[in-house]
Amino acid sequence: MTGRRVKQGLIALLIVLVLAGALAWQFLIPHPEPAIQLGGKSYSVAESTVADLLAFPEARALLDTHLPGLTSIRQITVAKPLTLEDIAPFYPDLITEAALAALDPALRALEDPGIEVYSSASTAIGVLLDDPEARAILDRHLEGFSSNPDIDQARGFTLSFIQKFDPEIISDAVIEAINSDLEALAMQRAGG
Repeated sequence: MTGRRVKQGLIALLIVLVLAGALAWQFLIPHPEPAIQLGGKSYSVAESTVADLLAFPEARALLDTHLPGLTSIRQITVAKPLTLEDIAPFYPDLITEAALAALDPALRALEDPGIEVYSSASTAIGVLLDDPEARAILDRHLEGFSSNPDIDQARGFTLSFIQKFDPEIISDAVIEAINSDLEALAMQRAGG
């Protein structure tokens, strides 16, 4: 009879531990806000600028395949604000109707994933530290942040979460300034 009670006690203890773990996961462990993405671009021969096509490696590879030699033309830099349809009359032997017709569906099939906008509430500190430009933003607003000997313990948390442990140094104003700089970084990376 005693063995049965011990077994029932262990099962009850196990159930309590599982419930406590589930509650801790739901309410105590911080869950970052969803990441924000700057939308990726779509591509076509009629709407995409030459600059956009040259800047996206997969699109540039398609140009090299369907319009061999176009990307190496010295004057192509002047054409960057124009579309392929706009510059076709200047290169009639290279940019033919057939070449554009074959290139357009391949361009439309490309998926540019866009750029993630880092933020204090959605991005883990480790991600920010691993990105040299984001790390520089953190260090500009929180001097010595990335070189703190205990920083590795915070890599899995967001900056907003650790703010509650030192709200005087990581103030709302600092968080706002960091988020503004991180957003500007994303816009710069997206070409905006």
